[in-house]
Amino acid sequence: MKILLVALLMSLAYVAGAHNQKTKWQESRVEIDNQRVIVRRNIHPPHGVTPMHSHHAGVVVYLTDLRELSTKPDGSSRIVSHKAGDVAWAEAREHKLQNLSDKPSEVIEIELK
Repeated sequence: MKILLVALLMSLAYVAGAHNQKTKWQESRVEIDNQRVIVRRNIHPPHGVTPMHSHHAGVVVYLTDLRELSTKPDGSSRIVSHKAGDVAWAEAREHKLQNLSDKPSEVIEIELK
């Protein structure tokens, strides 16, 4: 049973890695949108910039390591870093982002409505 589980996890990791290697553009895909939440999968290319946008409060699941510059409308900014597997609460916010990594980043955002 453990061998089967390990094999499954390795297969999923391989598929996720292959997907990330092929990503050359920013992608945002809505996975779920109902009366309570909106769930988005966001993939940001290496050094890509995401224009100013806003979020409702919610949970962010980091599928890859992430290092990005988050800039608020007032011009203040901070570097945000997370490891693959991190899960964090995020308050409602408005910002633009720049991926500071040489690799794509991928997150799942679960926003409350």
